[in-house]
Amino acid sequence: MRRRNISSEELAKVIALRQGNASWLKIQRDTGVPRRVAQRAYEQWGRGQAREELKAARMEVAAEEFRSHLLCLVKLAQSLVDTLYIPQPTPHPTMAKEVLLHLWQSDIVGEFGAYGPPGIKQKPETYLRQNQMLLKSLKVHTREKDWLALEQWGEAFDTCNTILSRLREKTGQTLSNILKRDPKLAERIMKGCRNRDVVERMADGVLHVVWQNILSGRDASNLLIQAIKRADGVSEVLFGNGRLNVGLIFSEEKLAAQVVDVGMWVVNNLGIERQQDMAELADEIGIMRKAIDNLTEMLNPITLRPQILRTQCDLCPA
Repeated sequence: MRRRNISSEELAKVIALRQGNASWLKIQRDTGVPRRVAQRAYEQWGRGQAREELKAARMEVAAEEFRSHLLCLVKLAQSLVDTLYIPQPTPHPTMAKEVLLHLWQSDIVGEFGAYGPPGIKQKPETYLRQNQMLLKSLKVHTREKDWLALEQWGEAFDTCNTILSRLREKTGQTLSNILKRDPKLAERIMKGCRNRDVVERMADGVLHVVWQNILSGRDASNLLIQAIKRADGVSEVLFGNGRLNVGLIFSEEKLAAQVVDVGMWVVNNLGIERQQDMAELADEIGIMRKAIDNLTEMLNPITLRPQILRTQCDLCPA
């Protein structure tokens, strides 16, 4: 016996009646479609609807997952750019790998729910592993271009710190040698300042002036060490255009002026004796600035978002 086919118009009537709680006998009477045929067609339609609903649900989940993936990558990119900087002449410099490790071990994209329930802190190793996976994904989406800049920044960063360590040592030596030539002045400075580590603080200030000179590319004489008389009558020695305060305060105005002279003497000596270091530092600073600019441009959200949308990585939802 040939199977009875049901038209789309008949199916629509069957669906409407059945969803209105009509019995199969009533559907047969109202549509003229045998109840078994109508029931079979309705069930087949229901299975198709379930598949479509499942497909739509999967697409919705995939879209939300991709949105989260995109936000994670953009957040990671911006965090990386914000982390890169030009080092300062600190007593205990941080190496580039330590700067990046601190970033990779932090909860960079936790606000997007990428690392489990919100508010629950994970181990640094967990963040490190997942951030490294996202970094690999980011490199795929950006087609690996200009990522050499990150390596160049790291190498220049470490070289810069090495040279700054040499300059710090030389600054301390030069300052000590100058003060040894005039023991009375050295004694007055030690007694006249409220801080016992006055010589170390002077060295910090002098190196700050030298460093500002290298960063700005100007003559060191333009970056002054100044003694500023305060309203309370004491004189405060400040270093550089940013007027770095290292806590050198003197009640005697003349003594503060002599400290300024000693500081500028050290600045000038370093400029003469360490010209090679100064030139190398300027080169490394140029490399770091260019690397940071390249990465900032490449990872700008305005260009990064469409690039992620056009490409695919292993972490992208199917």
